[in-house]
This record gives sequence, structure tokens and C-alpha cells, in this order.
Amino acid sequence: MKIVVCAKYVPVVSRIRFDYEQKTVIREGVPSEVNSFDMLGIVRAVELKSEGVDEVVAVSMGPPQARDGLLQCLAMGADRGVLVSDRALAGSDTLATARALALALAREAPGLIICGRNSSDSETGQVGPEVAELMDLPHISQVSKLDYHPDSNTIVVQRDTDEGHQVLECQLPALVCVTEGVAEEQFPTRDGMAEAQTKPLDELSCADLTTDVSQFGLEGSPTWVDDIRLVEPSRLGIIVEEEDPLAAAKQVADQLAARLEELGSGSADAPSSGPFPRFPDNRERSIWVVAETTHTGLRRVSLEMLGKARELTTVTGSEVVAVLVGAQDDGLVRELTSSGADRVIVLDNTGKGTAWGRAVVQALCAALQNDSPYAVLFAATADGRDLAARVAAALGLGLTGDAIDLEIDDQGRLVQLKPALGGNVVAPILSRTLPNMVTLRAGLLEPIDPEIGISSMVEQVDVPVFQGRDAQLLEEHIQEDMGSIELAQAQVVLGVGMGIGGPESLGEVRELAASIGATLATTRDVVHAGWLPHQIQVGISGRTIGPKVYIAVGIRGAFNHTVGIQKAGIIVAVNQMRRHTIFRAADFGIVGDWQTFLPPLIEALKPTLVGIR
Repeated sequence: MKIVVCAKYVPVVSRIRFDYEQKTVIREGVPSEVNSFDMLGIVRAVELKSEGVDEVVAVSMGPPQARDGLLQCLAMGADRGVLVSDRALAGSDTLATARALALALAREAPGLIICGRNSSDSETGQVGPEVAELMDLPHISQVSKLDYHPDSNTIVVQRDTDEGHQVLECQLPALVCVTEGVAEEQFPTRDGMAEAQTKPLDELSCADLTTDVSQFGLEGSPTWVDDIRLVEPSRLGIIVEEEDPLAAAKQVADQLAARLEELGSGSADAPSSGPFPRFPDNRERSIWVVAETTHTGLRRVSLEMLGKARELTTVTGSEVVAVLVGAQDDGLVRELTSSGADRVIVLDNTGKGTAWGRAVVQALCAALQNDSPYAVLFAATADGRDLAARVAAALGLGLTGDAIDLEIDDQGRLVQLKPALGGNVVAPILSRTLPNMVTLRAGLLEPIDPEIGISSMVEQVDVPVFQGRDAQLLEEHIQEDMGSIELAQAQVVLGVGMGIGGPESLGEVRELAASIGATLATTRDVVHAGWLPHQIQVGISGRTIGPKVYIAVGIRGAFNHTVGIQKAGIIVAVNQMRRHTIFRAADFGIVGDWQTFLPPLIEALKPTLVGIR
């Protein structure tokens, strides 16, 4: 059995600089590396060579210098490298990229394709599922454990979800997108790099893939980026190096209270959106929202998307449609209706696969082709990203992933605002295809006030059994909520990093957080170490939050975390290392040991923070 790993050679995002006056990204002199998630895929693929895998091939699409990334993959144990490189590929969006990769991968006829969960530069997570759809393969994303069973030619994986994890089985060939936990992080050795020079590394051009190069590059991309918007640093950057903990705490507490008043935060709850007019009789340019549920009810992001859809229809003058995947539930229908839906489409997939499975993809594609809406909004969750990517590839549509907001410009186009390069850039993305397709990050938009007594039209859409191979759900484990639901709505959050010393410190940190009504959050490194669950991880591979106050304790401030807290009103950092980048991302910082400085700071903040709870 052959495994092919897709490895993207990406710039080291933390080394990219920005010219805020000229509004340009400065890439000169910035080194590149193999995307970290892709490297985990290489490591796991090589490990499987002792379990019946015959060959591991690394495939990369990029400029000629991406050969250096493939050499790193070969140094890690891959047997062969393939570089897909051609000027005609320049400007390819995710769908055009997926088309090129699908053609290159088909030449290899692999039993298993491994991709990383997302790349650190664009952070979409779309290419893997889109490649799978184009190659007519089942796929599983968010894979944190991967086992191969050669006797049955199947894989059994653990897929991390927003509530816990699933165990799935899939017949090969298939594609998986791996995340943290699937393998230990490793790096090439000097001897490995020397050996890599002796291994085969082939190069393919577009002409080697197809005679129709119009499906690649800018011409073949259904989405494009308008003028980028640089996010200028807006934090105060006030650092307190006072040796007296009480004096430092009072100084920060006084300034924080003044800053809250300046920002207009006060103690009142933020007003909700609306009310907005409804247009239930106009299906032209309708806006669809694919709702998600948890084991306790509707996911809040579904209500946030309905609120945004309701706002957008003040321009389009059209209906809002909620798509409910699952058995019809009158309570959920009423909640969707009161939260903005004029029509509810029920896709009942009971006994027909997962909410992101190929049967649902098939049914949703048919519904979209029948109605031709203006836009379809998905949640940027594990399920939402997978479903959106496969639907986009199946219908040849543009898709923007992990957007933070939406606008309609004066030409009637949907402008999808997506952060990139660690959140330092906001890319306004437009689409040449309809419907516009977008996944939206949770916690950044506002639901509308529920409208009691509103009725909606309910339609049942048949979900036929998919007549092909797909992943089969074996088990589903719902973790007891560790604060993830509360975190999405929290006004005060305390984030902990590796700098607290160890898991034995968590008890004290939790007590301090509870005393001001703060919800706990954490970083990727802490989750990797097993101290806290990934459901409360904040950042690129976690969630985005927008509390009024975020207190970072023992957090270095790597971009993959700070991108998730940029919407926070005020950021306070406590860290004993003055050089750590968290201070550049904070409004107020205290340099010192957290066990000495945090307790008096929390005490000093109580009158203000308990008041805005």
C-alpha cells in the first residue's frame, strides 16, 4: 500500500513583517518551512511503513524553492518526492489548487492520502476535502489518531470534534487530514538531509497533468482577493515593571477601568442585533444558513450566522433559509425561526451517515442546484468546514474559509473578510460563482433578539443513501463540557500557558479565575502537554473569542494563539519574560512571576471585572 502525503512549503508567518504606511506585506528574507500539520502526516506515514505500507511519497505544489521542503520530507523518511510547479499555477485559490493536486495524486494511485488539517499561511483547511471530492474518495478530517489494518485494507481513526471525538472506520483508498496528536513532532537530522539528496525527486508541470490549464491559476480560481487590509497594531502596549506586586496590580487595575470606560464597555451587556425586516416571500437572492446542533441543542454559532444573514437581507431583500441536518425537531425549528429563519429545510440523515458525510453532501448539492441562493453560510467548525468544502468542490464553487465578517458592496457582491498571516492581514475575498460559499468563525457575530410568534415554512428534503464508499461512525464520545460553551460567550477570560509551570498549578489558577467570574482558555502547547482539553484551546487550531477582557498568564504570545484573541476588548499579560511577544499583543503587561503578581492583580480587578460579567 502506498501513502502520499501532501506537504505545503509555507513562509514562517512569525517572521513576516508589514509596512503599515504602504499597506504591504514584506516577504523578503522570510524563511520557509514545511507546514507543521503536514510534517506530522509525514511522520505518521513513515511510522506505518512497519505495518504494511510499501512506499511513502511526498507531494508538494509550489515554486521551485519548494524542493527544499520536499527534501525535508525525504530526510524524515519519505521514499520519493514529487513537486508540482508551473507559472500557470500562480494565483490558484483552494479549488484550483485542489484540481492540480487531484490530478497529480491520481497519477500515483495511492491507497491513502494524508494532508495537514490546514496551512499556517492561509489557514483554510479546504484543500484536503476538496481533493477528496474531486477524486471521488471518502475523507476524514481532524484526525488525531490513525491506525492501518492491512488485512482488511481499512483505517480506523479518531476524529476530534468540537464536543469530544469520534471513532471512524474507512475502506481504502481514502484521504485524511491530520492534526495534533497523530504523531510526535520531529525534525530532520543532518544525516537525514544528506540521505535525502540521494532519493528521487521528480517535477511535474501543468502539461504533465492535463491539456486544459485554464482550470488552474487566476483563470481557474472562482475566488479572488481584493485589496488586502493590514490590521494595524491597536494595543496600548503599556508594560509595568514595578517590583511591588500590590503597586503593579493597582496601576493596571486603574488603567484597565479607565480603558473599559473609554471603549464604552461599562457593565451593560452588548446590545443584540436587529430588529431587521423579513422578506419571506422573496426567494431570489436568498441567504442560507447551515445550522449545527450539539447534544444539548443548537450551536450558538448557528444563531450568530442567522443574525448576520438577517442583516444582509436588508440589502438583498430576500428570505433567510435555515438548513437543519438531522431529524425534524419542532423545538429546533421554532428556535431557528425566532432567530431569523423564514424557511427551514430539514435534511434528515438518520441512519445515512454523518452530518458531513457524502449522503448529506449529495442532498445539499441537489437542494442548492434547485433553489440557486445568493449565499450559503456554514460554521467554521469540524463539521461545517468539511461539509462546505465538499459541496464547493462538487459544484465547482468558490469557498472562503474561517471568515470573521461579511459585507455587501455597492455592486451587490458579497465581500467575505478573512484573516490571514497570523491575523495581521484581513483579505476581502470575492467570488465569481453563485451561491457565495463561506464558513464563519464562532463568537464574532451577534444573534438577533428572538422574535416570538413568528412562523416559518418547513420543508423535508430526502437524503438518499450514498451509493459508494464513505467513512463509517463506530463510536462517538461527548466530553463533559470543560467550559467550551461558556467560553464562546464569556466576557472575561483567563488564558493559561506553559509558563504556569505544570498541571499542578491549575487548581490555583482556576480559583483565581472563578473569583472574578472568568472562563478558562488555553494554548496549543498546553493541550499538547495534556494539561487541559482542546475544546478550550484558542488560536488558529482552536477557537476565536471576543471577551471584553482577556488575561494571559504564562503565555508566550505566538501568533497561532494571538490570532484567536484579536477581538478581545482589552488584553492583560502576566509573564516573567520581558522579551516574550505577548507584551506586543497586550494593552497592559506585568513583568514578573505569576504566582507573585497574579493574586494581587485579580484582587485589584474584582470590582471592575465582576461588574461587567
